[in-house]
Amino acid sequence: MKRLLLVPFLALLCAMQTYGQSVENPLSKNLQEWLDRDWPITDTLVFDFPNESALVLYFNNKEFTAEVLTEEFEPLLKTATKFPEFTTLSYRVANNFAPTSLKRVMFEMEKKYVPYVDSLEMTFPVGLDFTGGDFTPVVGFRALVNWRNFSLGGSITNTVYFPERLENNVKVNSNWFANAEFAWEFGNVQRSRRNIFGVGYLINENKSQLFSGTTMQAYYNRKVNKYVSIQVGIISTENFKTFYPTVGIRFW
Repeated sequence: MKRLLLVPFLALLCAMQTYGQSVENPLSKNLQEWLDRDWPITDTLVFDFPNESALVLYFNNKEFTAEVLTEEFEPLLKTATKFPEFTTLSYRVANNFAPTSLKRVMFEMEKKYVPYVDSLEMTFPVGLDFTGGDFTPVVGFRALVNWRNFSLGGSITNTVYFPERLENNVKVNSNWFANAEFAWEFGNVQRSRRNIFGVGYLINENKSQLFSGTTMQAYYNRKVNKYVSIQVGIISTENFKTFYPTVGIRFW
């Protein structure tokens, strides 16, 4: 693995001289003219690598400072061990358009030049749903195989239903679903996937008091932060004759 030593410096260049070198994230002619008119290039930030390569960032000093860009890029470039030798790559950084936005430029650098290791992720989500007029606790186990751009896996979840008490007896009705799941995350390769779509099938051996007949579910889960997510979905039961919308919260 190469060890990268980064040496950033700020150099003032005029726009014509700066843009004489092509960038890796060009805009269309009209968008480029608009950007150059309202947010012209005023500064250049260069990161030099020991392998005689360089990363050049062109920006407007009213939108970014060299200090801010250095703080953003240095941690990323320290892991960019796949950066080609004897090469100078140039990017325009301007948040006015998606191809030149700071997040997109960092994502492109991460995707192309930071090694990614496939991994297996296992969690034990718990939470609470509102299902067909009843609150139903949910517990389960999830396993996902993470590739660079997406994750595939599955989960086993138990939707717990508490029927009405008869003679003060509390009964617990378990409803076990086997789920296939697809997870993804836009704009960041290394971050944990914040979007999960799943489809599940009720696999109860015992009769369910909440569902009957063929029962399936589909849901979308969105992480709010590292430990909490919101989930919405729909459950079809009675051989697809009855549908229950669901909304709930998950932890882990």
